[in-house]
Amino acid sequence: MSPLEGTRDFLSDLFNRQVLVLKCVYFLLMAAIVILWPQFTIHQKTLGLTEYQTGITSLAVSVLSICYPFFSGIAGDKVGNFRILMAIISMATGVIALLFTWIPSSAVQMAAASNVSDAAPANLSSESSIPSPNATVGEVDGSRQALTFWVYIVIRTSYGVCNGATFILFDAAVMANVQESGISFGYQRAWGTVGAVVSSYLSGVIVEKTGGFNEIFYASAALQMAAGILMLRVRIDYKVPAASLTKDLLLHCFKAEVLLFFGAIAAAGMFIGYIETFMYRYLFALGATPVLIGLTVTIGAPFEFVLTLITSYFTNLVGHPPIIVFGLLAYAVRYLGFSYLQDPWWVLPLEILESVANGLLFTSAIMYCTVLFPTETIASFRGVLGILYFGIGRLVGVIVGSEIRERLGHRITFRIWACTAVACATFYFLASSALKKSRSRHFSVNDMVQGREETKNNKGQSGIDNQAWDVYS
Repeated sequence: MSPLEGTRDFLSDLFNRQVLVLKCVYFLLMAAIVILWPQFTIHQKTLGLTEYQTGITSLAVSVLSICYPFFSGIAGDKVGNFRILMAIISMATGVIALLFTWIPSSAVQMAAASNVSDAAPANLSSESSIPSPNATVGEVDGSRQALTFWVYIVIRTSYGVCNGATFILFDAAVMANVQESGISFGYQRAWGTVGAVVSSYLSGVIVEKTGGFNEIFYASAALQMAAGILMLRVRIDYKVPAASLTKDLLLHCFKAEVLLFFGAIAAAGMFIGYIETFMYRYLFALGATPVLIGLTVTIGAPFEFVLTLITSYFTNLVGHPPIIVFGLLAYAVRYLGFSYLQDPWWVLPLEILESVANGLLFTSAIMYCTVLFPTETIASFRGVLGILYFGIGRLVGVIVGSEIRERLGHRITFRIWACTAVACATFYFLASSALKKSRSRHFSVNDMVQGREETKNNKGQSGIDNQAWDVYS
């Protein structure tokens, strides 16, 4: 596809009223989560939670992420037309977002004064607020900290489960539309990046201007509710319930290319798990402001938007595995850059690399699913992807990373992760290349003819140009 053809294809999709609702839902869902995501760990700090408790919270979310994606996907495939289920879960996520405003704080403010002896502690109210410009968090009420932690972890994990299930089901709905109608997945998902651009910047501005977090929780709840309402207009009535789901899952799970693919996604989840858990507190310790924290998402989002749009082009050109390898290497460079930061503002150039991970790696991974797996099981395998990326991968990243950080500190931990990312990318590249050569060596003329016929027959179902699969095979 030439650049001119790509532009025409993009404009045609942009003005396609049938898929407008998909773009709008992605915009609202990403805006709803990103307006909160950069501020979560700072919010925990202002509630009086320790860095160790931040790790425990992330660990709990990761453990649950091993379970709910699979069950969400199975429920979607068993129901078939899961539009109402998806909308209900999205609205429930909005309700849970409001509960963050009721978490009791265990932090104690020390009023700033010209003379330190004049500073006197004052208990914070239960409102989720950050210190004002003339106050700092000086102490933590030990008798209330346990209550704060347990209330927070219940609400945070509930939010994580519902939010994750919403994304899994909606991604599956879009993937089913990709296979049914031949639309571009990247063209739809890219508008979620636009939502992230807007909400991430607003997040930091709102927190800094209001001196509190409540307003961003209200905004997130409203966005999530609106997404749930629009989901009722998503068309997936053609998706029939899976008849023999267990057999279909086992049939596809143990193929060599699928196992390699799953391993690479788990590795990516491991890398992002540590970053999302500790990066913002690391930056905060270097002197980052709430606005800078919000900008870490905003700065990379325009690049992610472009990369998401052109993912189909690159996968058609070189195949899915090379794109995944490139994304893993981007994590290595990002980690290495973190390890040398002195001024927190220099994190912004590094955050451009996040667009490679989300815009290319994860988008290409979801598109790869539309090639590897049939429509009847697409929601279940989207759930498996969630387990590996947000569950097992993140869990390993948080546990291993936390242990290394406790012994060696943030900077050495970042360098160790950089080396690990290079090793994982190298292994996946070599294994994928070896599998490709092995298949080419044993590919008979009859197999080739049969494979080409299957490619033609499946082209309408895959939703993307199957040259990507031909390159890999």
